[in-house]
Amino acid sequence: MPKIVILAFALSMSAHILADDATDSVYDLAQGCYAIQSTSNDRYLKKFLEGGGIDNGLSYRFESVSLSEADHFYFKPTSLGHFLLTDREQRYLAAHLPKNASAGRYPGKFANWKITESSGNDSILYRFTNDQFGDDLWHNPRNGRLYFANSIWKNRENTFRLVEQNDCITFPEVATQVKGDQDVLKGNPHDPIRGWIDPHAHITSYEFMGGRFMAGEPFHPWGVAEALHSCNERHGKDGALDLIGNLQGFGDPNARHSTDGWPNFTYWPNYASLSHMGYYYKWMERAYLSGQRMITTFLVENEVLCSVQSTINPAGWINPNSCNVMDSLRLQAARLMDMQQYIDAQSGGPGEGWFQIVTSPEQARAVIADGKLAVLMGIEASETFDCGLRDECTQDSLDAKLDELYHLGVRSLYPTHKFDNQIGGSRVEDGFINVGQWLSTGHFFETVACDSETQGVAFTSGFPIIGEIPFVRDILKAIGLDPQYDESIQHCNKHGLTELGVYLVNRLIDKKMLIELDHLSSESASLVMDIAEARGYSGLVTSHSWMNPGVNNTLHPTTKRLFAAGGFGAPYNTDAHGMESRVSQYLDEIEQTPYLLGVGMGSDMSGLGTQAGPRSDADTNPLIYPFTNEFGLTFEKQVSGNRTFDLNTDGIAHYGLIADHIEDMRNINSERIYEAIMNSAEAYLQMWERAESSPQTHYHNPL
Repeated sequence: MPKIVILAFALSMSAHILADDATDSVYDLAQGCYAIQSTSNDRYLKKFLEGGGIDNGLSYRFESVSLSEADHFYFKPTSLGHFLLTDREQRYLAAHLPKNASAGRYPGKFANWKITESSGNDSILYRFTNDQFGDDLWHNPRNGRLYFANSIWKNRENTFRLVEQNDCITFPEVATQVKGDQDVLKGNPHDPIRGWIDPHAHITSYEFMGGRFMAGEPFHPWGVAEALHSCNERHGKDGALDLIGNLQGFGDPNARHSTDGWPNFTYWPNYASLSHMGYYYKWMERAYLSGQRMITTFLVENEVLCSVQSTINPAGWINPNSCNVMDSLRLQAARLMDMQQYIDAQSGGPGEGWFQIVTSPEQARAVIADGKLAVLMGIEASETFDCGLRDECTQDSLDAKLDELYHLGVRSLYPTHKFDNQIGGSRVEDGFINVGQWLSTGHFFETVACDSETQGVAFTSGFPIIGEIPFVRDILKAIGLDPQYDESIQHCNKHGLTELGVYLVNRLIDKKMLIELDHLSSESASLVMDIAEARGYSGLVTSHSWMNPGVNNTLHPTTKRLFAAGGFGAPYNTDAHGMESRVSQYLDEIEQTPYLLGVGMGSDMSGLGTQAGPRSDADTNPLIYPFTNEFGLTFEKQVSGNRTFDLNTDGIAHYGLIADHIEDMRNINSERIYEAIMNSAEAYLQMWERAESSPQTHYHNPL
């Protein structure tokens, strides 16, 4: 006998809000296949030719047909308690003006339904309503027709029976290509964790720079075709409007790329591209199944680059987000929660998804023991707290905004990022970033010769990028835009922490938040360590190799101090061969401490950072597919639409290929390196736990 579920359809005013009135039986409809049956006359819903020009004249009504002749609908969640319903011809149960039902051709609010429970005489009933109109869907048994308002007809109904079927066409989606019992990822929250962490990701970067730079999204209520559609609208024909992406990624503003997305993906995702989203949630799920236990994702914004994007690409500046950092951080925190709810909806209800945001190490251990990915929020920006050099920023305003961000769930933070701010000096860069420094602060980087323990960078005199053009240089010099640098030395930022920066670092320690030392100037990082050491604090992280190195690319003394204090490190990810030396450099130092030998790998994907390409010897010593990882799960090559991805030829083109990279490291790297990676989630949590349990100590000012 088929399973019978009593239902009715109800309205959602937003596809992104939590459906507080949904129940387990509603959540259980996710990915299900059902025929819809009238409770008054037992007839089934079926398409019919109504006539008219909308949706080819096709609509639905209840008819006296057999169960096999009825339309069978696939229930694809759009958020918690909300669904798209598609029949076997990929038509949507939908609505159109003026409030008539139709067999829609596209997803969207007209085809989105919220399902809620209500009580019946002998069974639980549910109600269907359309997202666009806000009216219940009613059935008139006299003619089988559907309406969006309560009518005068007798025996009208807005409750419907669902008869479970097994022949629906599933909604288009990316597959993980992973087989096996995923319960192997579960464990005991009191046992050490086996698995890896990416401590530097940017899942929500599609909303930064006005939301008009990064093409693609990690999820979308209307599915993969919308989340990963062509980047033509954002980047222009052949990527001609992707100026920052072309300049930063390829050194050529005139670079071009194919813009088609789902389902062909002719060019993107691509390991060399900086302006295409790599975190589609099914790609991330594949990485999680490889043994990823945690991810720290940084809400990111840059007011200068956002303004530059609007200036150099006005054709793509359509309905932009705010360029203000705090506005952008709030939006991205909300989007991350939306993503968690979306994945929960695909999995059967709140807390059921594999992607769970955490705010404490205790929560993280519980999530991981339940076989899920613990997601931690951080911030990487130059103007956090509205404390850029051009802003008005005080201890009181900083405290208020720090409290707000903490309430949003943020637990990790960069005091500075690309440019100097009222907190302190940042690690300097020449060229395009020096132009950004000028735009952000009103002056170029102010540098000094690095000390004998620090490797800096070379600087070229003149306005960066265009200053070498003779007549342009004369003009720039005349208006005071001709910075002069000693080109024979290695340059470091002359600025360290300010008094306000010292205050912030002490407040972060008071709140047991994690302090990221990457992107700080050498002097700023050293002062942070002075404070942390004086207060016995170990909540310190270098998550993607952006602290100043020591001379000849050795480990800097400040980085060694970080490890000695119990901090955590992860080099910028590269191919398996490169990771051998990068991880080993960190391990050499951690082995001198009493702490767990765990080293992460920071991907920085979709954060203006390129990814590893194919190994240089992949043609003669390739990763062999399919492979079975140490947890017993079997991985085929990842397929997205019409594109098949292979680490040997595509490198880490999207986040899902990190799973393949982990297996490549297992095969290529020494046991010492692989074990350090697989201890990294536990090492990170132990660092965080030491920070949480550190004693309250007195304010320290090293200035």
